[in-house]
Amino acid sequence: MPVWIDGGPRRSRRSRALRAALVAAVPVLAVGGVLAGTGGLPEAALVDAPGDVAPGASGGHGRGMSQLGALTYAKQGWDAQRILAYYYPGTSLGTVHTGLPVTVRLSERRSVDVLAPAGALVGGKQVAPGQAVSIQGTTATIRQGCGGQVLGTVDAADRTISPLTADQGIAADQVLRFCSDNARYRGKLVSRDDGVLNVVGIEDYVRSVVPVENSPGWADQGGVAALQAQAIAARSYVLVRGAERGETFDDTQASQVYGGVDKEDPRTDAVIVSTYGLVMAKDGRVFETEYGASRADDPAAR
Repeated sequence: MPVWIDGGPRRSRRSRALRAALVAAVPVLAVGGVLAGTGGLPEAALVDAPGDVAPGASGGHGRGMSQLGALTYAKQGWDAQRILAYYYPGTSLGTVHTGLPVTVRLSERRSVDVLAPAGALVGGKQVAPGQAVSIQGTTATIRQGCGGQVLGTVDAADRTISPLTADQGIAADQVLRFCSDNARYRGKLVSRDDGVLNVVGIEDYVRSVVPVENSPGWADQGGVAALQAQAIAARSYVLVRGAERGETFDDTQASQVYGGVDKEDPRTDAVIVSTYGLVMAKDGRVFETEYGASRADDPAAR
């Protein structure tokens, strides 16, 4: 059964390991610059790999995959599978349930006050398209657009506003948008006393991470394989670390940089599609794929 990253109570490493299922290792080939499976990919569910630390230099960060090194190797004709095998020896590709949610703390957000262009749900009530919702405590106030006339209030015990559909990949102009600066986020937004959480599907999450952790322009420079490797590494890392940290996973370099819809790019969108659901696995568990700009022991990154 899938292990959902839902911001719930933290569990001991032992209890998480007992609940988890095995990751399915899959052969993958690079075809025309796009990863393609050799057959149907069985889903896997384990997202906890305590003690698994990617190899690399011990000084500073310097661990796991070098992003600049990956770009260099991609330009030399390496595919994503070869890049990942080089930086994470002893691992193999596997798949996970692509519906897994990730809970991210939005470090710059202090309250929920958003426009719902396509409508939304709050406190079990439907919000009409174009209306706005602000949440204070367990009370949601509904207005006729940002700054518009108050239409009423709703008891929102879970302090959450959700899109009408849970589908990942909905049109960018249909997602929830903060009234203060029009910043857009897929998935749910949850008001907390200490800030705002974004509960987002893992594919949409990775869709926003890759273009800020790397440059979408790499796709125009022979670096598609490096971006594919980044997508797989980012997906693997958030599953392991997110399961361990629960709600405390954030949108900065302390976890992975995440910028919501406004950081998405068509070039990296294509990369996410080409690596859909792929992770790195070791001994039947998702591997904690650390990475950074460079590694002292990697000649390609120098």
